[in-house]
Parts: sequence; structure tokens; C-alpha cells
Amino acid sequence: MMLASKYRPLKVNLMARNLATAIDQKLIKKYPIGKEVHGYVINRVHPVPQFNLTAVDLTHTRTGSQHLHIDRQDKNNAFSIIFKTNPPNSTGLPHILEHTTLCGSEKYPVRDPFFKMLNRSLSNFMNAMTGHDYTFYPFSTTNKADFSNLLDVYLDSTLNPLLKEEDFYQEGWRLESENTEDKNSPLSFKGVVYNEMKGQMSDSSYFFWIKFQESIYPSLNNSGGDPTKMTDLVYEDLVEFHERYYHPSNSRTFTYGDIPLERHLEKINQELIKFGKRHKKNDIKKPIALDKIIHTIAPGPVDPMLPEDKQIKSSLTWYTGSPMDIYGTFLMRVLSTLLMDGHSSPLYQELIESGYATDFSINAGMESMTSVNLFTVGCQGLSESSAKDLETKVLAALNKAKETGFSDQKVKAIIHQLELSRKIENASFGLGLLNSLVPSWVNNVDPMDSLKWDEIVTQFNDDYKFKGDSLFTELMDKYILSSPYFKYTMQPDATLEASVVEEEQSRLKAKVETLTDDDKEILHQRGLQLLEKQNEKEDVSCLPTLSVSDINRDGESVRVDTKSFSGTELQTRLSPKTNGLTYFRALKTLTADSLPLDLVKYLPLFSDCLTNLGTKSKSMATIEDEIKLYTGGLNSSTFVHASPNDPSQVYLKFALGGLSLDSNFEKMLQLWKELLNETDFRNIPKLSTLIKSLSNDNLSDVVSSGHNYARSYATSKLSPVSEIQETLGGIEQVQFLGQLAKFDAEGSLETNVVPHLERIKDVILSGSKFQVGLTCGRGIAKMQETELSGFLNSFTSTNDYSLETYRVPEAKPSSLTNLIEIPSQVSFSSSAYNGASYSSPDSASLQILSQLLTFKYLHSEVREKGGAYGGGATYDSLGGLFSYYSYRDPKPFQSLKTFSNSVDNIVERIAQGDIGEADLEQAKLTIFQRLDAPISVRSEGMGLFNYGIDDDMKQERREALLDCDLDDVVNVSEKYFTGTSKKSDVIIGNFNDSETKEWNVIKL
Repeated sequence: MMLASKYRPLKVNLMARNLATAIDQKLIKKYPIGKEVHGYVINRVHPVPQFNLTAVDLTHTRTGSQHLHIDRQDKNNAFSIIFKTNPPNSTGLPHILEHTTLCGSEKYPVRDPFFKMLNRSLSNFMNAMTGHDYTFYPFSTTNKADFSNLLDVYLDSTLNPLLKEEDFYQEGWRLESENTEDKNSPLSFKGVVYNEMKGQMSDSSYFFWIKFQESIYPSLNNSGGDPTKMTDLVYEDLVEFHERYYHPSNSRTFTYGDIPLERHLEKINQELIKFGKRHKKNDIKKPIALDKIIHTIAPGPVDPMLPEDKQIKSSLTWYTGSPMDIYGTFLMRVLSTLLMDGHSSPLYQELIESGYATDFSINAGMESMTSVNLFTVGCQGLSESSAKDLETKVLAALNKAKETGFSDQKVKAIIHQLELSRKIENASFGLGLLNSLVPSWVNNVDPMDSLKWDEIVTQFNDDYKFKGDSLFTELMDKYILSSPYFKYTMQPDATLEASVVEEEQSRLKAKVETLTDDDKEILHQRGLQLLEKQNEKEDVSCLPTLSVSDINRDGESVRVDTKSFSGTELQTRLSPKTNGLTYFRALKTLTADSLPLDLVKYLPLFSDCLTNLGTKSKSMATIEDEIKLYTGGLNSSTFVHASPNDPSQVYLKFALGGLSLDSNFEKMLQLWKELLNETDFRNIPKLSTLIKSLSNDNLSDVVSSGHNYARSYATSKLSPVSEIQETLGGIEQVQFLGQLAKFDAEGSLETNVVPHLERIKDVILSGSKFQVGLTCGRGIAKMQETELSGFLNSFTSTNDYSLETYRVPEAKPSSLTNLIEIPSQVSFSSSAYNGASYSSPDSASLQILSQLLTFKYLHSEVREKGGAYGGGATYDSLGGLFSYYSYRDPKPFQSLKTFSNSVDNIVERIAQGDIGEADLEQAKLTIFQRLDAPISVRSEGMGLFNYGIDDDMKQERREALLDCDLDDVVNVSEKYFTGTSKKSDVIIGNFNDSETKEWNVIKL
């Protein structure tokens, strides 16, 4: 049966309109259809007034390359070149090629020009990414000269890379002595991508997802790379793959922003015209045939954060149409939202809230992949007996949902969220649009159709008015309830971790056994040559660069008004860019007198409770529907920061906020009033579900972001601010959530947890008033202030607002060398030192030192030589903390030694003239990428509101950064990194006993 019989296809009633009626005369004049511009022909033009943009579709006549230009008055211009790159196997060939294309090109024959451009640019985003069947290279910048520079580098890197064999060995994989200079040391597998994917496969969520994909989509190989297969890849395969896929005829290009289209096309054409046209094969991979129910069972890792008897993950997947059907895909996404999203959804209530599972699995929901849409209902945290009931539970819930239908309020809430999404100003709109288009565009979904947003939403409104619930129930009948499904189950295997190690050792042994003495000598010499190349000082003058003179001495500022208001302080930002939205923020400063240190660890849970438990008079399902119907979301959190003038002064703050249409601001405040006063912390079933959800993915978070956890734990030993931050969101919070899960298993939440949450509530609602902030249009401000005054006066707070510090008791002596054990094939490390306050003249010099260390020493030592996926130094200017990190690191102990030697290396090279003014300028450019990056409307003025950093402070520090010289860098190096400086070292990973001596070992 054709889906067209279920609803009016978009192309029938909307897309056949006369194009001339959709494009005004100004656009026809600017982008005349059929006109040739620098080797391109304009095919179509489509205005999208809801987003104030115009989309222009063009074709390069010589090569057939497609180009999509988004004309929008946005100075944050973006570009990407995109290639369709179906992986031929699971060796990670597309991923390794993505890395090696950026290791030098014909026009820029230097080692790693991509990384070197990071500190020669003012870009706010530079990256390269590999998807399941595509690879793309995006960047964005507000500087037009910078855009031109990066465009040159990106085009030459992708179309004319050198693809040296030595770069393949460095970035991909190689067989090399553990100690490169000692040919008698044992051989081992090395390589940046190899170690990256070992770390990725240690993430239990990713492991489940990729094994699921391999089972349902065997034709779509693992593009990232399976380490067990990666060592089968040879250099010649890399060269051939580039020749085949990185051709303009297989490419698409994308530009966005306010730079004229002609300027882009002229530069792109200069590169593309060197190529001819190839026949483009329409190779869109398909999943397995699903003409009957299929069940696949696979082994998976044990998650130590979950109960031993609830380790199973299992899912059911249906095919639900083609991504080519834009409107049908949109309807399926709406249906998925109705079925699975939030507390009121039938599948959440039946599977998660009931306690059947701890959470949905990572593959749950609606996913468009290549040629088909997948709808998946999956669960994790299942016992062996409950996993057997998955089909029965899911199908019963789906049939019940069909019979019951979906309330008009829920559908209207979705329509309301769609309306808000068109109004929210995003500082990275261009990149966000690119990311949404690429996966379907490479599989021949027309991006111009995807951009017909208003037509899609209009038709949805019309169809819903005409058909009501049957719009969705008919989809359920067609695709789900009467169709076979693919069941995928992953069962825990306690031997998996050991077998992974054993497999690598066996694979290594097999390769080594085939080597002759001559082969080993060749490997040894190759390793030495690579090391020599990595140590070689390069002439990088061929690379384009900006200079410090391109940075404005005066920073941009926005006007905010601060005044006394209803016994507190109100900060107002009146912006012309709010598009009829009001943004609200409130802060409560907490003190040790009102909230003792032992309760601080409960604050993140308290914040989550407010938007997950419901109130004493309303269920969470009802509350959530109201949140979606009247707001763009409510958020609550706790954060801690230091005084800009003194890192030892601690401010602990509870924050809440949200956004709404101007007309719904009163409703948003009323919802917050209900949640703060009436949240039912004694709703034990909901509290239990929340704790399970929070603790469920803790290990995956640590494995995927281990460098952040390592830095947090390292700095917590040096600073009272970081001590609190670690309690709120670091390893200590992970451990605490494990304790909460234990209370849940024991059935003691009501006695061991609820009283603490209720006490925090009393603290929040008493004492001094909230400090409040508003961002809205000028014409609505007075009305919103009236509503806000009523909101503030409804609480029992008796004291006027005051900003008070949180007194942290002096820390007890603790270890400064800590190992945190997790089940992972790679590690993460960090070293930390104390620095200076935000307002100190030394602060700017320390931040510049961190960039010099990263780009002039650590990248080479930790990544290129050590094989870690990433490494560097950072400076927390507000916290006054200097830290090093390595990410997915096979040699974390060696990295710590590298960190210790790094400052001396930089100081010595400055003295020798090896690091000079050009390097200093590049360090400054890197810092100003972040300082001058565009921000969204909702973030304007938040530095002052949240942290007390005003424009004068920012300007003073800006000038200190610009004026810093090499002598200043040397001075802070000698002042803060002496032999007596207090240092904290942390490694997160999996260790053997010989490595843990003299270290404090913490097991998660």
C-alpha cells in the first residue's frame, strides 16, 4: 500500500506551486535561475522566511559537484566539503583517511596543517568528522580573511593531500617497539586512530550501538574502525580509497552566512576545475531484509555501575519508510516523540517508570540511516527474565497507545515546540543546519526539500485538523503493529574484557611471528624515521595566518541594566533579537551556615528532582505536558565559582531558568512556583526511576570524557572551588550516585535520601531572595517585570538578596597521586597546579603559556609520539587553576612525565629563540577564538550575572592578553612551576599491580 493513501504527500500540494510565486523579485534578480557563476549553474532558489534565509542550489558544470549556499545575515560564516564514503570493511579506512588528509597537501606541504591552522586562525569551529557513510570537513569564523585562508587549506587538504606513508603509520596503525629507540624492546600496536577506537569500544553504550548497527546493517561497515580489524589495513588501500571517493564528482559543498556567494564559488571553482567529471554511482546501502522477525544475541561488557542481575540490553526495531519521503519522515519523528519522549509517553510509563528497565537503550527512538527510517524501542538494565518479556511489554504498550490515542494537548505541545524552535537564535545556526542536512543529503535526499520547514509544519497542522489521531494510528498500523521487527539483545559476558586483551595479544603475536630479522630492522628504522620527522623543526611559512592586529583591542559588549527590584537585584538585557521570546534566569546564593558541606553532594539530584518527580497535586506527566505547551523548557542546576579577585573565595549557587513566548511568561513563572513549592520528594517510584537513570550511564560518561573527570579530580586537591565542583559533578558524584542506587536497592530512599532533599528545598525557599535576570524585547520588559515581582513576592524569603561566600572547611591532607580504575582499554591523565586570580596580571600570561605548551610541545609529545588521541594544557582563569590532560592515552604514566618536563622545555626554547614572537601571536589567536566567538541571545550578559565579571574586568584582561610578551610568559613559568609547587596527578584507566605502587587507587 502506498503511504500516499494515508496523507497528502508534500510534493503534491506544496512543491508543485509556481516557483515564481515563492520567490520575490529581489531574489530573482540576485540569484537568477540558469545563470552561470564561476563554473556553477544556479538551479533553484528557495526562501525560508521563518529563519530569515535563502537557500540556493547550484551544480558545478565541469564535475557535477553539488553546492548549497545559505544566504543569511549572519557574520558567523560556515563552510564544509562533504564526501560519500561507504566503508568497504571495518578497518576504519574512512576514519584514518579523514586524519591523514589533514597531514599535509600539495599547496601546504607541512606536517599536520590542520592542527597548525588552529592557532593561525580566529575560527570558532574547525573539525573533520566521519559518519557511517560520509566524511565532512566543516569550519566557521566571523573573520572574512580567515574564512578565505581556511577555505584554501580545507580544499587543498581534501582534494590534493600528500598522503605520506609515514602519516598513515602515525595516524592509523603501525607495528613498532614500545621504546622506539630500543629495537630489542617488545613490539606493540601504535597509532592515533587505533588508540582512539580502543577507547571508543570501551564505552559500553557505543559498543552496543555499533554491534547493533553491524547486525542490522551488515552492508554498512564500521566506518570508525574496529581495532581487531584495523591492523589488516595497508597504506595502498588508503591511497586507492582517496582516489576513488575524494573526487569533486562525489563531493558536495556547503556555504553559509553573509559573504557573497560569488566570492565562495570563485575560490571553490579554482580547485574543482582541475578535475573532470566521473560517473557517480548511486551506492546507498540497505539493511537486512526484514520479512520475518529476526533475533540476534551478542555478548557485551559488564557494567560495574549496574546490578549484576540487570545487565541485559535489548531492543526491537521496525523499518518505517524512506528518508526520501520528507513529510513521512517528519510524521514518524512526531510519532516517536509521542510514544517515547518524556514522563507522559506510553512507552516511558510502561517500560521505565514501571521499573521494568532502568532506561531506554542508546538506539531507542527514530533514526534515519541511508535508505530507511528505523524506529526502535529498546531497554537497558534488564534481568534475564524481564528481557524475555520485551516483545510482550512493548507490543502491549503500542496497542494500548493506539486504542487510547494521543491527547490534543500533547500534539499541540509538539506544535508549540516547533514554533519555538523557529524563534530561538543560535550562535552556531549555520553549523547546526549543516549537521542536520548532511546524513540525508549524501543519500540523495534533496536538501531544498528538507528546508521546506514552513510547508511541512503547515501541512502537519492541516492534516492533524483533518484526521486527528488517525494521522498517527494509521502509521502505527502500517509500519509497526502489522510488521516484523529486528530484535537485538546484548548479554553480559564477564570474560569479554579479558578476551579483548587476549585477542590483541594473539593478533600481535601472529604478526610478530611472521617477521624476519630484516623485517624487524625495517620496522625499527621506520620508527626512528618517524620519530625524527616528529622532532624536525618545520618551515610553516607557506600556511596562511592572521595576526594579532586582526583582533580588536576593544571587546564587544552588550548593554545590561542592573537595578534593585522587589528586595533583590534584577539584571535586564533588552535585545532586538529575541523574536518574541523571554529568557528567565534566577540564582540563589548558598552559604555553609544554611547548607552544610555534607548536603552539597545532594544538590544535583535535588535539581533533577524538580523537573522529574511531579508535585503533590499534579503528576509529572501533567507537569511535563504543561512545560512543553507553555515553555521552551525549564532547567535547574547548581554551580560553583571563585571570586574574580580571589580563587579562595567560593560562591555556591543554585540556578533555575527557562524560556517562553512573551505571552506565556506568567505561565512559566507559575510552573516554577509550583515546582519549587510543591515537588513531591516522597514520590519514591519516580525518585527511584530518576536515580537509576542518573547512575545508569555514569561509566559511559567517564569512558567518553575521562580527561574532564581526571582534570576535575586533580584540581579538587588544590582548590576549595574545585573541591566543591568535584563533589557536584566529578568522580565523587559518580561514586555518590552509586551509593544512592544502593539505597534504592535496599528500599531505604525514604529514610536515607528524602529528608536531605526536603531540607535543601527549605534552604532554597528561605533566607535571601533569588537574584533574577531577564532577556526580552524592549516593548515587553515592563509587563514581564510586573509578573516577575509577583513571582518573587510569593516566596517566604525574608531577607533581601545578598552575595555571600561559601566557607569550605580546610581540607584534610589527602593523596596528590591518584589512580582511578575503570574497565577501559585506554587511559586519561591529568596534572594540576595552582595559578592566579582572574584579575591578576599573571592570569593572562598563564593562559598564553597553556597554549604555547599545547601547540609547541604537548601535541607532538603526547599525540604524535605517545599515540594518545589528544593532549594539552588549559588554564581556568576564574578558578585560577592550571591543568594538563591526555585523552584516550596508551601511555598515561609517560604523559605525566611529559607534563612535568613541559614548562622547562618552553622556557629553554624561548631563551634559545626557538619560540619567538610568531608563536606568541599564534597562542593569542587561539585564545581569542573563544573569547570573541559569537554567543546566542540567551547568553548575553551572563558573565556578569553568573560570575560577577563586568565589562571593565573583561576589557582589562583582554588588554593583558594582547600586551603579554615572552618575558611575561617566562616570569609566570618560573613563579608557578618551581620544584616546590604543589602538584596533583591523576590517571583514569585500567592498571596492572606493578603500576599502582606508591599511588592511591580508587575503584569505581
